[in-house]
Amino acid sequence: MSSRLTISLAAIAENFRICRRHAPGQVAAVVKADAYGLGAGPVADTLAAAGCGDFFVATAAEGVALRTKLAAANIYVLEGPLDETLAPLRLAQLIPVLNTPAQARAWADTGLSAALHIDTGMQRLGVSADQASQILSSGNIRLTLIMTHLARGDEPGHEFNRTQVAAFADAYRQLTARHGQRVPGVLSLSNSGGILGHLAEDIPQLCGDAKIALLDRAGIALYGGNPFADRANPMHPVIQLEARVLRVVDLEPNVAVGYGGTYVTKQPTRLATLAAGYADGVPRLLSNLGQVWLQGQLCPIVGRVTMDMIHVDVSGVPDVREGDWAEVIGAHVKIDDVGAQAQTISYEVLTGLGRRGQRIFSQSFLP
Repeated sequence: MSSRLTISLAAIAENFRICRRHAPGQVAAVVKADAYGLGAGPVADTLAAAGCGDFFVATAAEGVALRTKLAAANIYVLEGPLDETLAPLRLAQLIPVLNTPAQARAWADTGLSAALHIDTGMQRLGVSADQASQILSSGNIRLTLIMTHLARGDEPGHEFNRTQVAAFADAYRQLTARHGQRVPGVLSLSNSGGILGHLAEDIPQLCGDAKIALLDRAGIALYGGNPFADRANPMHPVIQLEARVLRVVDLEPNVAVGYGGTYVTKQPTRLATLAAGYADGVPRLLSNLGQVWLQGQLCPIVGRVTMDMIHVDVSGVPDVREGDWAEVIGAHVKIDDVGAQAQTISYEVLTGLGRRGQRIFSQSFLP
């Protein structure tokens, strides 16, 4: 065993509780992409035990797999019904999110629940308010939720959030004026940033209906990533990726290190080779840029990140030896910092974590 990934289920549960304390209504968990790469089964079990009853996945296949773990939960499928998934959706009693008029027609007459996605400015999926009205006019769709998606929820102060909230409220008022009780009173607007940024609190007032129930959707916040682009991360870290020290060597000045010799020692240097690389989820863009945490110190990655290994300058760690463990991502090498250094975001880092190392699901918080 040369690398290991510890996933703190305790931190996931506490992050869910943090979101729930901030949310004006109920909180659903987004567990798409195998719970952002961490394992939808154990993550969903943990969240259900913490009181979560609503889950969002991306695809019907994800929903079918999750149904085997959660018999009674509401499981929403964000891609909506496709020709080849109509039967699996019905059989597993999943709730598709209707994103187009064609999807609404495909789900019509099933008598089963569906959510309706209204596009308020994301320009990705969803129908217009007029199309939503046409769908409701058909009379054969059983809607239990209306939702939209924030494009800038990670920037709670951005004006575009207010634009989307207003557009969503306006669409709801139009629909209820035209279709009355056929419009569900459960709305879903906020993602992680929206929940913690309190962006949906005024929705009932804006909609003119104090009885509206809100179902917010927590995603990245559950997994320890920063839900904000412009402020500190309030969430508990969830993952710790560690790698073993395979070799320690002392080098003279002017020695090239690794593929292409992209790093050359400038002084006497103690170099450690660690058993993790981009196959384990260490972004290659951390070459000559990233850091690891070893024996209480940050040590720079030098040379190129390779498929299986990285070089680390451990000159400041006098007691390092073969077999030691170094933190590559965790409480000290924060996942959002890794994402920024690798010119990406924590979402991609999480979903890119490799599968060959040992995975440990922990009921404790990370050290």
